Amino acid sequence: MKQTLWKDAYICGIEGVPWECKNSVDGGILSISRPVDTSGKLYLTCPTKGLGYRTLSTCSLMPQQRPHLLYLELARGSCYRAREQSSNWERAGLALGDRFGELVARGTAQFLDAAEARGDLEECSRHALQAIATLEQAIADLGESFALQSIAYRKQREPQLGTLLAGSVFPPAPTRSPLSRRFESAFNCAAVRLNWGTIESDAGRFEFESSDRTIHWCGERGLRVLAGPLVDFRKELMPPWLYLIEDNFDSFLQSVTQYTQRVVERYRGSVQLWNCAAGLNTPGPIALDDEQVMRLAVAILQTVRRIDPNTPAIISFDQPFGEYLAKHRDGISALHFADALARSGLGMAGIGLDVRLNYARDATLPRSALDFGQMIDRWATLGLPMLVQLTVPGGCGEDEKAIAKQPTLMTGTDREELSANQLRTAGPIVRTLLAKQVVHGIVWDGWADNEKHVQSHAGVIDSLGAPRPMLDYFERLRHELLA
Repeated sequence: MKQTLWKDAYICGIEGVPWECKNSVDGGILSISRPVDTSGKLYLTCPTKGLGYRTLSTCSLMPQQRPHLLYLELARGSCYRAREQSSNWERAGLALGDRFGELVARGTAQFLDAAEARGDLEECSRHALQAIATLEQAIADLGESFALQSIAYRKQREPQLGTLLAGSVFPPAPTRSPLSRRFESAFNCAAVRLNWGTIESDAGRFEFESSDRTIHWCGERGLRVLAGPLVDFRKELMPPWLYLIEDNFDSFLQSVTQYTQRVVERYRGSVQLWNCAAGLNTPGPIALDDEQVMRLAVAILQTVRRIDPNTPAIISFDQPFGEYLAKHRDGISALHFADALARSGLGMAGIGLDVRLNYARDATLPRSALDFGQMIDRWATLGLPMLVQLTVPGGCGEDEKAIAKQPTLMTGTDREELSANQLRTAGPIVRTLLAKQVVHGIVWDGWADNEKHVQSHAGVIDSLGAPRPMLDYFERLRHELLA
């Protein structure tokens, strides 16, 4: 398990919010300290046979002097999740396939073998790892059964699903792409990034030419426009002159609202949804306390609503599982932050969830589609529609045209295999999102890697201009399911 992400392990309680954790691995023992001394679930991301990286979890564990047997407890957690969720769904009417039953029976037997061999660490670990691989395959099969049957049920009620499927473009893409016609066949919307750092690269000087061309291109083709995030709170996407005002919050707030006002005034009437801000819940280029973050979110949202009160406006939240809280003492719980905004009476029309998978830092840890479905259900308790922005790399190594350059968890030199892995990872999650009626829109954050883009290797067109399998998949979805 050399590729296990030990440094990203964390513990959370019954409410699902991670505690701040400090990790160390010494002598084959993983030690995690935290500010509370109570039971909790351990989450650890490991390479899993046949599935790639998966974030596994134990059942609730009590702190104790004698170490827990890690792989045995992870196998117990996989066994519990597979059996408990399948039992709940079966009672609700979900048909479980023969393959799932066979996998659960085999995985349970392997887990029991591991439990019986707990006196022999090597033998126990061997059986436990077999159980984890088998049971995680069962969980993947269960998630697929739920997604396909739920989509079929939705299609009985609405032959064409009303879910928005958008491709995220960084102006001036996709207007110059030779494959631009395929954008229209794959997506029924365009998420146009109106990036603050690009539009106002010099303080007080606004450059709208590229954004104008892109929004005009969308309008000519009848594509709905999701504009934003207007402010993406990542260092690479903020203006380069920000250091001049980073110690003066009032000046920073004034600059943000002035930029927001100029953008909304210019594109009011051409935009069908405003994505006001993203990533305010995670640490960014400026250190802000909870009150300042809330003031910033409220100011952006109020500015958009004041200038364009008839167009829906949302705010997006990064890493919706909350993994970042395990590393940052002053982190803000995304769910609690969203709840406060939803109850503020500011007219927020929905919630955006920003999910970046298979990146080595500042990203959501890789999880099963079943886990994503449960996360969506948790956020659905806020009672607001959701827009999920999904990013999965289809390559690895240096990406010269990416703005937010990040190493990926993927390795290798086979371009076709790397591109195929993008679809294998993202496909089950996209289907799970389509199965959820509360998810009103899905944004794929990446169009073409051979043009300027935000996230490394995330395009459905690779750096050589060749379409990846993900583009074919979106075209099939659009044709078979979407309006």
